[in-house]
Amino acid sequence: MQAIPERGVVLAHLSDVHLPLPDRVDWRDVLNKRALSLLSWRRKRHKVHRPEVLARLVADLKAAAPGLIAVTGDLTNLGLPVEYERARDWLDALGTPERVMVIPGNHDALVRGAWEAGARTWRPYWQGEGGEGFPWLRRRGGLALIGVSSAVASAPGRAVGAVGAAQLDRLAGLLAQTRQEGLCRVVMVHHPPLDGTVRARKRLLDAAALRVVLAREGVEMVLHGHSHCSHHQEMVTAGGVAPVIGVPSASAIHPEPAAWHLYHITPTPDGWRIALTARRHATGGMETGHAATHDIVRAHASQRERS
Repeated sequence: MQAIPERGVVLAHLSDVHLPLPDRVDWRDVLNKRALSLLSWRRKRHKVHRPEVLARLVADLKAAAPGLIAVTGDLTNLGLPVEYERARDWLDALGTPERVMVIPGNHDALVRGAWEAGARTWRPYWQGEGGEGFPWLRRRGGLALIGVSSAVASAPGRAVGAVGAAQLDRLAGLLAQTRQEGLCRVVMVHHPPLDGTVRARKRLLDAAALRVVLAREGVEMVLHGHSHCSHHQEMVTAGGVAPVIGVPSASAIHPEPAAWHLYHITPTPDGWRIALTARRHATGGMETGHAATHDIVRAHASQRERS
């Protein structure tokens, strides 16, 4: 069993990066849903997702020196091979695969086969222990970090996601296993699992099934992106209440300013204390926004080791 450092773990979370598209896109690559997304990018989205905003946010994140960094999808816009290559360069600059972990979003799987073609480009950043795929597990400093993919291709005008039965079955096993190990379980998924968080055309199709697994096996925190807005919600599980937290886009200037979240997760006698600080883009620089502390009480915490 992994020893838990008394000082805890510092985890950064950012999402919906939407790195800029290249100036030229081969027309043969956009004879599908990508054509509408390319038009949207050229007309307005490039004005919303600003590289200088993202650069300022990443510099702020690096200054905080978190031990771990979670990126919950939508690094690309069209899921093009060239975007995957550019995103790999961005990930390499963000940190090593030992510290940085990523899951895909709906834009990364904009058309059928996009994620399957691009996945190998990011593989060191999304594979779990032993090289397994989704849902993957990484144990770090008393945390069980579990990445779930909700990235699926959908019809034009829709941005839905789905986890699927195979992932749900494996997720249940990972949650049960890491509960027995006394770990603080953090699940990451691009689409929010709670109903009403986003509009129906952007929802997680099997959110109810995902919630059943999380409620039955327990979880200590769920992190998501997708909405480009801040969300601070909760769900009831068999082990206790768990925060479900969404972060705004890391590059957008609206509907909310770009932001990233910093979590200090420290062990307590009967669970964990999760201290959240939101850092958001503002005129002239970055500023601290929402802050909250979640005291997570769990019976299985008694099974952990301490260093």
